[in-house]
Amino acid sequence: MKRHFWKNRQWVTIAVEEIVVGLVVMLHYQQLDIRLPPALGLLDDAPFGLLYITVGVVLLVNSLWDFYWYRIRLVLIALSGGMWTALTFSYAINDYVTNNVTIVPFIFGIITLNVFLSAWDEPRYKLKGGEHV
Repeated sequence: MKRHFWKNRQWVTIAVEEIVVGLVVMLHYQQLDIRLPPALGLLDDAPFGLLYITVGVVLLVNSLWDFYWYRIRLVLIALSGGMWTALTFSYAINDYVTNNVTIVPFIFGIITLNVFLSAWDEPRYKLKGGEHV
């Protein structure tokens, strides 16, 4: 497990960030402005916080035990990238709607960039479910 931790430390970090954001959303939901489109306004509700925690825990387990069969790594990376992109976009739109600039979209943007760079560095055989083609 320690070997997998050092090998997959980017994904461990991203998983912990997802869990923390999920906990924050669960404890302090409804931070986005009411005038946002409904699809973006829902991203800070308690059920989505639970979804963020779930994705983070599964990604953490996946990273620490380094299993990648059935393309699970690809699915988890896609879910993480989509989650962080949606959060970044919704908080940036929220800043635009409220005419207020906060640091939250910039932090989420850096995490999103880290997810995409980590996905780029991921070995292709792990993304294909272990096929050595």
